[in-house]
Amino acid sequence: MSAGLFGAGTGAEASPPAADVSFSTVPSLFPNFSPNIYNYVVRCNNGPVTVTGHTSGGWEATIGNEPFRSGDFSEAVPLSSGRAFTIIVRQVGVTHPLYRYYVRCLPNSFPDYTFTRYGPVSPKYFTASRDWVPLDKQYGMIFDNHGVPIWWIHAPAHDTRVLPSGNILWFNESSSYNQWEIHRLDGSLVRTLNAVGLRADRHDWQPVGNGDYQVGSYVKRSHVDTSAYGGSSDATVIETELQQVSSAGQLVWDWKSWQHISLAETPAYRWPWAINNGYDIEHWNSIEPAGNSVIASFRNLDAVYKIDKSTGNIVWKLGGTTTPESLTVEGDPNAYPLGAQHDARLLPDGTLTVFDNRTNVAPSTPEAVRFGIDEQQRTATLLQSISDPAVSHSYCCGSARVLDNGDWLISWGKTNPIGGYQPNGARTFLLTFNSDFSYRAEPVPTGVISGQDLRHGMNVMCSSGCG
Repeated sequence: MSAGLFGAGTGAEASPPAADVSFSTVPSLFPNFSPNIYNYVVRCNNGPVTVTGHTSGGWEATIGNEPFRSGDFSEAVPLSSGRAFTIIVRQVGVTHPLYRYYVRCLPNSFPDYTFTRYGPVSPKYFTASRDWVPLDKQYGMIFDNHGVPIWWIHAPAHDTRVLPSGNILWFNESSSYNQWEIHRLDGSLVRTLNAVGLRADRHDWQPVGNGDYQVGSYVKRSHVDTSAYGGSSDATVIETELQQVSSAGQLVWDWKSWQHISLAETPAYRWPWAINNGYDIEHWNSIEPAGNSVIASFRNLDAVYKIDKSTGNIVWKLGGTTTPESLTVEGDPNAYPLGAQHDARLLPDGTLTVFDNRTNVAPSTPEAVRFGIDEQQRTATLLQSISDPAVSHSYCCGSARVLDNGDWLISWGKTNPIGGYQPNGARTFLLTFNSDFSYRAEPVPTGVISGQDLRHGMNVMCSSGCG
């Protein structure tokens, strides 16, 4: 996709001076106007927005298709949900560069949120979803590093993310679909993705790199004796099948948890919860390609596993009950290293990141952690942990991603906030929804889409207004 620019033609010229160029609106802009911020939103309530502007010192501006003007002025701009208008600023008598500022109207149903910036924010764009609300209130969203939702879709879109192709992936939670889907930025469907012979679960989908993809499915297995763990002697339990599927939809590889993980690996304190939730004894929640292996996280096992694809054998286990495959954890002040964790990811340097919810374990403060794995020595060494004093618990969900510059992007799950953090844990931003949360927050891959691409997609979707 194009590498379109937010503002000036080359991106090299300094922004107009704040003393000479300013704008405000009624209803108000978010964020407040600054000459070096080019994207804004306003809650227009499907009505006109009054723009008040000031230019001086040899600068002039135009709103929409109106003539350029200098001085103080005010203008009512017609607007509706999803639609945008542009303010263009230039020096008097100069046709280049032009500085373009984009203002788009949020729908009335768009979630209320606050965004606080504490310093330079990475990444440039990141995705979020409005999860666990009625389908007609769900949104997939892309925010920029000033907290502006520069792209969104009002749809039952769970775990929205941008693929290296520049297209958008999400899990369509509508009961008539319930499948992973790839869409273009204008919302149009590219293709659907599912498991083979099963329905892919909503918890994760990952590309392998050769056109294949990996998914997981929850599988019910009947006539299982769980009486030793406080359950029925003839139970139907929920377990997991992991798959790799080709781009043509053919099964490449599969792995069945019940052939490799025993009932005894569900920690004793989790059995009552699992039984009360339909014998959900494992609760798989992430898959990660790792060469000839995969890495999978299981919430109700308090453990992350590396699985050899050729044999199906477990290479190592991190956390949970002790088995012959368990790694010895070093450098972790927590005697019990993981608790209902999510989002286990392998970094290019071979280290492993995990969002550790620490649900029902002590200490209970959630954290994002990074481990160095030594398969020869059978150790996992805690290298880094990030917590936030604003986040005291996280019942479920969440994600933790290390960015190219070493910063972290963390969704704190059902606790609500999404935050950015320097390697030392200093907060760079905090995004909080009013009553909702995002299952994951994911960085948009660097360079695959631009502000221009996102705005164009929105313009196409909202050409006649949209929610």
